Amino acid sequence: MADNWTYPEFHAFTMLYAANADGRIILEEENLIIPTLPPEAYARVKSAFMACDDAVALDTILSYRDKYCRSQADKDKILADMLAIYHANTAYDQIERGVHQLFKRML
Repeated sequence: MADNWTYPEFHAFTMLYAANADGRIILEEENLIIPTLPPEAYARVKSAFMACDDAVALDTILSYRDKYCRSQADKDKILADMLAIYHANTAYDQIERGVHQLFKRML
């Protein structure tokens, strides 16, 4: 788990989690995330994400909740960005809906 991530790093990690909800990260999803960070920072965040299992990834996201998801607007932004990731491959499937509901409760 990363310590002292910036908001863009936390955001990219969370979006990678959303992209991977169906068990794979496709190019269209990644193309929405990559521009949010400098290349070396994105590579570092993706590497951290790929090294995590689901439990560690969720713990990582939750560890930043109080820092980066304080207001309803903060939560709404993350949830809206997650929806954009889910729709990048044009199918918003049952697994992605389930992950989205989980994040609504979690955040």
